[in-house]
Amino acid sequence: MFKKSEKKSHNPPSKHPSMPVAGSSKNAATAGDKDEETPSCGQRCCKYLYNRETKQFCGRTCKSWFSIFVYSIMYFIFLSTYTLILLYASFNVIKYMDDYQTIDKIDLWSYSEQGIGLTATPTSLNNLPVVWYRNDTRDYQKYITDLENLINKRRKREAYNTSYADLGPCGHSPFGYGDKPCIIIRINRQLKWSAKPLVTNETALRTVPNRVQSHLKLKKQKLWLHCNGVHSYDKEHIGNIKYYPEPPGFDPDSFPLNDSSFSPLVAIQVSNFTLGLSLIIECKLWYQGGVSSTEFVLYVTPKKK
Repeated sequence: MFKKSEKKSHNPPSKHPSMPVAGSSKNAATAGDKDEETPSCGQRCCKYLYNRETKQFCGRTCKSWFSIFVYSIMYFIFLSTYTLILLYASFNVIKYMDDYQTIDKIDLWSYSEQGIGLTATPTSLNNLPVVWYRNDTRDYQKYITDLENLINKRRKREAYNTSYADLGPCGHSPFGYGDKPCIIIRINRQLKWSAKPLVTNETALRTVPNRVQSHLKLKKQKLWLHCNGVHSYDKEHIGNIKYYPEPPGFDPDSFPLNDSSFSPLVAIQVSNFTLGLSLIIECKLWYQGGVSSTEFVLYVTPKKK
């Protein structure tokens, strides 16, 4: 009457091999989403440089970059204009307070501790007293030009046309270049400076050269100038030194200088010196209470054949 109940099987139903395993598709989708959500460093950099979605360069649109560029140009123009106005105002104040055009730049060299300084002209390109040339017109023309500028500048500023005949061949072009070059010595410009000539009974005469001591016997006293080689080697190869005017010196009555006056000039001309050797010449100014000096280098190479 009753049917015999069939025993239920506890074994799970077998699944077809082609059917996916539960949970496998979900895990795969999750792994794929993670890869899409975390781009690589290179992708992030490229996206920062140019974002296609927002059309931005480096985080800014083209309009924003254009505004920054225009603002930078306007700021630069404003800054340049402000600087030029400030400089122009400063120079006008300096010009109003002092007539800087009457100041000779080369006269503003530092003064020595013992007294006023001296200046030797011509100078080299780096403003050092160096006369260095080949015995060729094209090579020493720069020194001729330097001396011409010195004399012409003084003639323009002087109240009357001063003659430079007392400078002899050193008062006009070509100033003895290239066999007998001239060097012009002058006292640096200092308005309040003055000095007195040496006194014959002064104990300091022991260090004064014999030639200067012979000048002291003359009736007209000056601030005496004497030039010679620095070392015995220089004195041996220096040849002859001739002064213009003779005897060489500066009139003490010319000092102190005023705004429109200039220091007198004394020229020396070197001849019969040894070519191809670097000679150091020192010129000393002897006066009571001090000694001033300046040095320059003379180097002349023989003319090419």
